[in-house]
Amino acid sequence: METKNLTGAGSKHAVMKVPGRNQLAIRGIVGGVVLVAVAALFLQQHAQPLEQRVTAFWEARIQDDDLAAYQYEASAYTGKMTPTQYVRRRSPLMKYTEYSINKIQEQENEAQVRVVIKYQLTVPGMTTLSLDSVVKERWVRLDNGQWYRNNEKSRQPQPRQATAKPG
Repeated sequence: METKNLTGAGSKHAVMKVPGRNQLAIRGIVGGVVLVAVAALFLQQHAQPLEQRVTAFWEARIQDDDLAAYQYEASAYTGKMTPTQYVRRRSPLMKYTEYSINKIQEQENEAQVRVVIKYQLTVPGMTTLSLDSVVKERWVRLDNGQWYRNNEKSRQPQPRQATAKPG
C-alpha cells in the first residue's frame, strides 16, 4: 500500500493511505459479486410460488385471456415465441371451463404438475363436446427465479370421457 505525506517531508501528521491498483480491482470484483448475489436473492424472494403461478396460468386460460397466459410460458421469457405466435397456436374451437391442480412434484428448478381440466370442443355445424382430461405439464424455474410453464414438451389434452351437447 502506498502512503502519501500531506504536510511535507518528515511530518508525522495527516498521513493518507491510497490503495494500490490491485486492491482497487479486488474491491471492484468483490462489490460486483455482492451486488449480483443481492439481486439474485431479491428476485427469488419476490418470485411467486409454483402453485400460485400454475393457478394464475389456468385462470387466464379459463378466462380466454391468451395474452395473460402467455406471460407464464417459458417461451415468452426466453423470446422463442411472440405473443402473436402464441395466440395463433391455440385452437378457437376449444374453450377451457374448469381446472383443478391434481399434483405438484417440485425438484429444485424443475417441476411436474398434473392438472385436471374440463373443456368444450365445438365442431362448427355439428355439436359441442364436453371433455375432461389430465394434463401433465413441465414447469421450470428460470434464471430470474420465477416459475414458467415449458410448453415445448406439453401435449394436447387427451379426453378421458365425453358427453355431446346438440349444437
